[in-house]
Amino acid sequence: MGMELTKEKIVLKVCINCQKCKRDLLRVVTKFTGIDEIAVDIEKGTLTVVGTVDPACLTKKIRKSGKMAEIISVGPPKPPEKKEPSKTEPKPLPACCNNCQVAVGAAFISNENIFCSIL
Repeated sequence: MGMELTKEKIVLKVCINCQKCKRDLLRVVTKFTGIDEIAVDIEKGTLTVVGTVDPACLTKKIRKSGKMAEIISVGPPKPPEKKEPSKTEPKPLPACCNNCQVAVGAAFISNENIFCSIL
């Protein structure tokens, strides 16, 4: 007899400093099957996933990608509620942050050729 998977709402504490952090996080999470909904709250630093996904497996995959992840809560999803459009725009994230930038060394120019040294 197989184990019945139930839909759960998983809330994780994650570190999202820039657009690249958010994109990398979503790239890892969207590879999972059984996800119905994904929400990222930049202000609170949380990732909410609704679906039939194992919370421990999800957290482990995010950590393997180099991102910090910690389970805040796991429980049944709330029924969808009707909400009015938000009056405040979320603040935009920078394109990249210090945590995910590649350090670029000096560029060398010699006879019209440009060489770049990436550290």
